[in-house]
Amino acid sequence: MQSYQNGHTAAFDVLFERHSSRVFGFLSKRLIKKKEAEDLLQEVFFKLHRSKHLYNSTLPFFPWLFSITRSVLLDFAKKKNLEDPVENAEFDKVAATGPSVIEQDLEGMVAALPQAQSEALCLRVYDEKTFEEIAERLSTSPENARQLVSRGIKKIRQALGRKEN
Repeated sequence: MQSYQNGHTAAFDVLFERHSSRVFGFLSKRLIKKKEAEDLLQEVFFKLHRSKHLYNSTLPFFPWLFSITRSVLLDFAKKKNLEDPVENAEFDKVAATGPSVIEQDLEGMVAALPQAQSEALCLRVYDEKTFEEIAERLSTSPENARQLVSRGIKKIRQALGRKEN
């Protein structure tokens, strides 16, 4: 992912080749039509492309990709007025089966945060939502949304053994 962030477009092909089958499998198990899963797969990697500058290379890639996948799937479900096709526990299970222990630990850290902090952090980092959008989604004030994100980041940094600046 770092290589792709640095402008090497061939790195995108490598990312797609490595991860598209797992993303497609995740989507196709939750959607009835194969065509919808294929369309959403393309949307996931398009969103990855649009958000590549937001990826933090000190954090594992796989949970970030599956957060994008979940977001795309939930947006699709909202548009179609479907029930939530992704149960949180099920998502955690899929994301935690990533290729490394570090990725599993990070996913566990995010899942261990209080619900509001976890959701606010995911909305801000993975979905690129503004604090106003997060506040509306969580039925709180923009100031509180900002605090939720800040506290979530602080707790994860503490868990990783990093000092606050």
